[in-house]
Amino acid sequence: MNRILLFALVAALSTLSQVAEAEKSKVTYTKDIAPLLQAKCIECHRTQGLAPFNLQNYEQVRAWSKAIHKEVHDGRMPPWGLDPTVGEWSNDPTFSKAELAKIDSWMDSGMPKGNPKDMPKPLEFHEDWSIGEPDMIFEMPEEIVIPAEGVMDYQYHVTEMKIEEDLYVQALEVLPGNRRVVHHIIVFLQPPAAVAQAMSDGVTNTMLDVYAPGSPAGVNPPGVARLIPAGSTLMWQIHYTPTGEEERDRSKFGIVLAKEKPKELMRTATVVNTNFEIPPNTDDYVVESSMTIPQEATIYSYTPHMHYRGKAMDFFLTVPGGEEELACSIPRYDFNWQLDYFLADPLRVPAGTKVRVVATFDNSADNPYNPDPTKSVRWGEQTWEEMMMGGLFLSWADGNVDVPDVAEVEVDENVVRMAAGMVKQFDKNKDGAISKDEVPEAMQQFFGMIDTNADGGIDAVEMQTVVKMQGGR
Repeated sequence: MNRILLFALVAALSTLSQVAEAEKSKVTYTKDIAPLLQAKCIECHRTQGLAPFNLQNYEQVRAWSKAIHKEVHDGRMPPWGLDPTVGEWSNDPTFSKAELAKIDSWMDSGMPKGNPKDMPKPLEFHEDWSIGEPDMIFEMPEEIVIPAEGVMDYQYHVTEMKIEEDLYVQALEVLPGNRRVVHHIIVFLQPPAAVAQAMSDGVTNTMLDVYAPGSPAGVNPPGVARLIPAGSTLMWQIHYTPTGEEERDRSKFGIVLAKEKPKELMRTATVVNTNFEIPPNTDDYVVESSMTIPQEATIYSYTPHMHYRGKAMDFFLTVPGGEEELACSIPRYDFNWQLDYFLADPLRVPAGTKVRVVATFDNSADNPYNPDPTKSVRWGEQTWEEMMMGGLFLSWADGNVDVPDVAEVEVDENVVRMAAGMVKQFDKNKDGAISKDEVPEAMQQFFGMIDTNADGGIDAVEMQTVVKMQGGR
């Protein structure tokens, strides 16, 4: 009898152990789903986030569970758009197959809440600066009034930085003052004229950071930083969209300084095509452009930019003597999410590497975001027009991180001559500078960037940057 009781006791203990193990392995909200949502979704789906509803607690997640299941399985959320078979990316927010299976298992088992002790610590969010408190903050020079209705041209404003020494910047961020009306902001660096000419390489530009839906702050990897020379100013390009009420905005730009001198400087380059016309009722219209990287470099990321008719964009690389390879493919471009795609392992490429960017536009009635499929579309600032821009973050491998000695820079007489000739060609009123209504239509979008002193005219010195970008050096 005692032996029978012993066997029964052993069997009971074994059953309890199995039950406990099953409970331990069961997928629950607190143990499994909440950490996933914190990693992938809560940045937007929270109070004061970009998303229209919160996913910060069990009740909210359960209420939206069907929508969550559909969106993540269809690949629409989190926003990404990349071809998963091309490249590996450090900021990839998508769910893995194992993570999707975990969500399925949780829903199939009745969405158990689980042990409250398993709940991860709530995330802390900066409602202002995602880079932490900046070392230096710069404001737009004045508050801008946005009318209730109508179309506002791009706004260009200059902020005096009042810095007396060269700065190396580890992180930088544009903080919109009024998110209701700010469509996007680009902040450009404007070094003193002589320094700008010495730093110009004909490939990279002076863009520092961008605010747009989905754009992250500009945080540079260790050993890489931005250079801001002494005496520089900031040029703001702002696109406002009226809301039906008069609004005001005075946005800010913050920087976190590098703790030590970097080994390389972060730069931006943009492959652009402004000379295109997309026919009406066309669903696969291709526009492409290319550039050549002039020296050994490291590529960190790719950034597509089109407007509402933008459908897809591919970045191709060809090293000297090699075959063209697809480096980044965005088959599901979404204008509402202006994303940067950061390589998991930055790519070192040799001098002479060709970057070819191919953009596809959908100007058909099947595009639900298309403002008007019956009209031809050309390059323009407004969202009912189009753009074709493929951006790269990269650094030169030469290790030169200092501001060039202006006295040692050899003047390229060919660039000077060509710049003077371009000003003379378009200067209709012969006042020695080109006003915005005098420049060709394709250049009007860039007028504010070229007019570095914001005096309303492009002179021969400012035009030298354009000549270099066109390969006239």
